[in-house]
Amino acid sequence: MFQCPNSKGTGVEKRVSINDLITQRYETLSPRLRTAADYVVGHCHDVASRSLRAVAASSDLNPPTYSRLARALGLNSYEEMRELCRNEIKDRSFSFAEKASLMQIAADEDDDGTPFALQQSASAIRNIDDFAKALDIVALRRVADRLVASERVFIAGSLASVGFAQYFGYLANLAFSTWQVVGQNGVSLATALTGLEQRDALLIVMKNPYAQRSVDATQIAHEAGAYVVVISDSMFCPAFRYASQSFIVPTESPQFFSSHVATLVLLEALMGMVIRRAGTQAAQRLKEVERNNHRLGEYWPVTKPTSTRETK
Repeated sequence: MFQCPNSKGTGVEKRVSINDLITQRYETLSPRLRTAADYVVGHCHDVASRSLRAVAASSDLNPPTYSRLARALGLNSYEEMRELCRNEIKDRSFSFAEKASLMQIAADEDDDGTPFALQQSASAIRNIDDFAKALDIVALRRVADRLVASERVFIAGSLASVGFAQYFGYLANLAFSTWQVVGQNGVSLATALTGLEQRDALLIVMKNPYAQRSVDATQIAHEAGAYVVVISDSMFCPAFRYASQSFIVPTESPQFFSSHVATLVLLEALMGMVIRRAGTQAAQRLKEVERNNHRLGEYWPVTKPTSTRETK
């Protein structure tokens, strides 16, 4: 913990923010370090969540510049500056209601005239791009291998993540009979988690604000020795401590709620990788499911278009 300058000798320590440090020392920085400091203030989330190399590339500065900035701010290393950025993100968190209030007083266009719908689209594209750049492909392959090899796979999500659990479960049930969405539709979460074994897996999606039952579910699965995959939006997710493998997806949005497009990209990519690994058995089940859907009349009947010649 960093000591606030005006608290020296008082025995009272106060956490200093990255903005405090930059404000206090901005005038003493060289022009290049000021450029780096401006980027840190404006892109605190990037500094907190991305590698030094990625931050340097995004800001068109070289990595040593940020190391020099950290020392100029009185820190021992870039990692200490990064930790302050993480604290800043936690301190900035707004409730859904607060974000909605901010939206209501905002204009439908930003300062350069960009319509809100295009702001939302641009934000979604950035999230997908940031996700793709940071994705650990080796870890994703390892997860796909483990899920295919699992005896049973349980899928869960609460609050805003319910829909993603249902969607992923719907895709999984087309190809597997041993995958199940739990915690809803009459399938008790407590019942499903009872009797978990090392051969089983739990995949759970959770976003801030984190559901207590989701965190508890990951702990139960972890203690049972099951393979636990957690997909969340921040390194501060309390369930990460119980995860065998975790993924962070960007969720930045001009809306009062988080964007989930990057989450869908991850889930769809993972399901595609799982299906590829499952072999002929999954392909056969998919065919049978489709055949039964036709027999039960699940699909809208497609009729052959009548040619112009036939109508004369």
